[in-house]
Amino acid sequence: MNRPLLLSLCLLPVLAVMALLLSLPCCTRLFQPCGSGNIPNTEQTEERLRTHVFQLADTIGERNAYKAGTMERSAQYIEQALAGMGYAVTRQAVHIPRSGEYGAVRDRTVYNILATKKGTSPRAKTLIIGAHYDTKVGMDNWHDHGPARPSRTGTPGANDNASGVAALLEVARILAGPPTLHDVCLAAYANEEPPFYQTPAMGSVVHAKSIAARPGKDKVIGMIALETLGCYSPRVNKKRKSAVVAGLAGLPDRCDYVAFLSTNTGKNFARSCADEFAALSRFPVRSVAFPYYMKGVSWSDDWGYMKEDIPSFAVTDTAFLRCDDYHETSDTAEKLDYPQFAEVVQGLAGLIISIASKP
Repeated sequence: MNRPLLLSLCLLPVLAVMALLLSLPCCTRLFQPCGSGNIPNTEQTEERLRTHVFQLADTIGERNAYKAGTMERSAQYIEQALAGMGYAVTRQAVHIPRSGEYGAVRDRTVYNILATKKGTSPRAKTLIIGAHYDTKVGMDNWHDHGPARPSRTGTPGANDNASGVAALLEVARILAGPPTLHDVCLAAYANEEPPFYQTPAMGSVVHAKSIAARPGKDKVIGMIALETLGCYSPRVNKKRKSAVVAGLAGLPDRCDYVAFLSTNTGKNFARSCADEFAALSRFPVRSVAFPYYMKGVSWSDDWGYMKEDIPSFAVTDTAFLRCDDYHETSDTAEKLDYPQFAEVVQGLAGLIISIASKP
């Protein structure tokens, strides 16, 4: 997860920020959990999530283009997991060019991992669900976007973003059973983290461009990025102080909700999904939309699709806004809150099946 909006907002005078937020009615909505409906037993989901996060973060560890061995092991782990569920898995090349501030990894190729649940409709559209599997290489500070310091230990990335990949795999498992009218593309991306973020070498940018070219954005329902989804218990947070306006924007300190974050280009899609999530799950959800023109808007792999005018948003626990382990070597598997994480993932699975089943 990268370049959070609130880091940019903090550079603005507080009064200006407040005035802007007040001028944007309905920029944030809180959806209360549905009081009816039965939540399925989460124990199996919880155990699978725990296994995936542990394997990626604690067994494989730091994984990025600067660590070619662990990057490939991560790709193989995701491929094998999806293939074991019955999916046909393909790789999409993501080339790191000679130009750019990439250091020793210039002119190297890494891979997006792709699988598709086929819909039954002859006029099927595509819903894209994605999560990045790379982690941040060592840098001078947790918030830096460069230069890369490969000699330093990078993050093992349990929450950022083994949690998103674990959610993707568990959604894929649940999705494999029931038929849907529309296709669901499941994408695990390379190169979301700095120094690749918002560059042509970002995996989700490569995929978004390929989707816009064929089948075309008119054939896409939307894109949902699964990003840092594992933290829901109260904890000491010093990084939160660097984003004091987060609460004003609709993202309070409390850790008891999941956020659907979008820009103007994806707000209608995000809010309709939040409405439906609230009807399917008792877990609280906040939907927040920020103006496209504000500097720093974008949270994750949704950015590349936003640039192609494909409705997109990020689902997140809000990362550093509630967790000091963000982009640190302390981002390890035992820190995550798996019971709540499992509830969120079950709600997302139900949401995705519902979206893909609508005429």
